[in-house]
Amino acid sequence: MEEISIELKNIWKRYKLYPKPSDRLKEAITGRKTHAEFVALKDVNLLLKKGETLGIIGENGSGKSTLLKIISGVLTQSEGAKSVNGHVAALLELGTGFNMEYTGYENIFLNGTMRGFSKSDMNAKLKEIIEFADIGEFINRPVKTYSSGMFARLAFSVMISFKPEILIVDEALSVGDVFFQQKCNRYMKEEMSDVTKILVSHDLSSIAAMATNVIVLAKGEVVFYGEPLKAIEFYTKRVHSKTFRSSSIKEPEEKTNSVIPQSHSDIKWTPVDRSSLGGALDLLIEAYSIKVDNEDYKGYITKDNVLEISLLIQSRKEINEAIFGYLVNDKFGNSIFGENTLSSNLTMEYMEEDQSYIVRFTIVWPEIQENDYFITLGVGEGFHELHHTIQCWAHNIIQVKNITSTTVHAIFNNKIESISIKKL
Repeated sequence: MEEISIELKNIWKRYKLYPKPSDRLKEAITGRKTHAEFVALKDVNLLLKKGETLGIIGENGSGKSTLLKIISGVLTQSEGAKSVNGHVAALLELGTGFNMEYTGYENIFLNGTMRGFSKSDMNAKLKEIIEFADIGEFINRPVKTYSSGMFARLAFSVMISFKPEILIVDEALSVGDVFFQQKCNRYMKEEMSDVTKILVSHDLSSIAAMATNVIVLAKGEVVFYGEPLKAIEFYTKRVHSKTFRSSSIKEPEEKTNSVIPQSHSDIKWTPVDRSSLGGALDLLIEAYSIKVDNEDYKGYITKDNVLEISLLIQSRKEINEAIFGYLVNDKFGNSIFGENTLSSNLTMEYMEEDQSYIVRFTIVWPEIQENDYFITLGVGEGFHELHHTIQCWAHNIIQVKNITSTTVHAIFNNKIESISIKKL
C-alpha cells in the first residue's frame, strides 16, 4: 500500500477584516459584527502520496502561498482536517529563519539549531551546504549584503541538507540565475526522487517538467487537478479568456455558420472544440488542417519538411489588423520555436464581420530532437509583435512526431562552420 504524505479534507481559511483596530473590541463587547470576511481558501481537498511532485499554479492572490503555509504549519486552517506525515522543509519567503546581521556561515548553524540539529550535526553538513550554494567568500559576510539570488542559493542549500521527507518551494528559486535553477531541478529529480515535493512557480515549463500532477487555484478554489500539460492548457485558456471576458470562461455566441467554400471542400478539416479556445474570441478558429510537403500528414515530420497549416476562421466583428501565428512546445511544455505574421513582416489582414475565411501559412521544419511536439495556434489583433490582443488561442491542439537521422545534441543543432588547428 502506497504511503500517504499529505491529506487535506475540506480546508477553508477565513480572515476577519476590521475597518479599524478598535472595531475588534467593539465586536467582542457588543456581539455585533463589525468585520468583513475574506475567504482565502475554499473547501480544498488534496491527497499526495510519497514521492509524488505536485505543482500549484494560479494568478496572484489565488491562495497558493496560503495553502503552502497551512501544509507546512505556518498557518492554521479555519475549517477542515489536515494530515502531514513526515519532516517538512519549506522555502516560502526569502529571509525566513535567517538573521540579517549574521554571516551566511552563522546562519547555517542558526537554521540547524532551529530545526533541532546539534552543532556536530551541522558541522557534518557544512561542506555539502557551502559547495552546493557556491557563493564563494560571501559565505563569511552578513546576509544583508546578499542579492536575492545569493539568498536563494544559501536558503535552498541549507534546506535540502536536512534531508526532508516533504519539500515545499514557493517561487523562491525564480530569483536565482538559470544555472542554479537547473542545478536545483536536477537535484530534486535525481537525488530526491523519494521525497514528496510541492512546487509553486509562474514558470509553467518548469512545472510541466517537474510535476507528477498539477492543481490550478483561482480565488481560493481548486478549479483543476490533473496532468501537467492539461493543467497548463486549462490555466492558459482561463487567463486569456479572463483578460477579455470575466473570471470565468465564456463561450462565444453563435453568429454565423461556418461554410467551407466548394473550392476547398477537399481539405481534411479537423474541428476545434470551442470549449478549448481562449482569448477575446471575436475571431474563432473553427477547424484546422495540416499538410507536409503538399501531402496529407502521415504521422511524422522531419528536418526541411514544409509544414502547411490551414485555419478555418470565423469573424464575429470587423478586424482591421489580424495576426496569425503558432508555437511549438515539447511534451514538458517547453516552448521550442514559434512565430507570427507580424514578426515575419507579412501583411496584416482586414476581416469583415460575420464572414468565414481560410487562412493558410507554411513553415520549414527545423532540425530538432526526435520527440513528440504540440502546436498551439493563435490569432491576434494589433501592431506589436509581442503585445497585442489575443483574439483566439488554441493550446496544443496539433500533435506531430519529429524524426531525425542525425544526432541532435540539445534542443536543436547549430553546426560548426569551420575549424583550424595550429601546432605551437
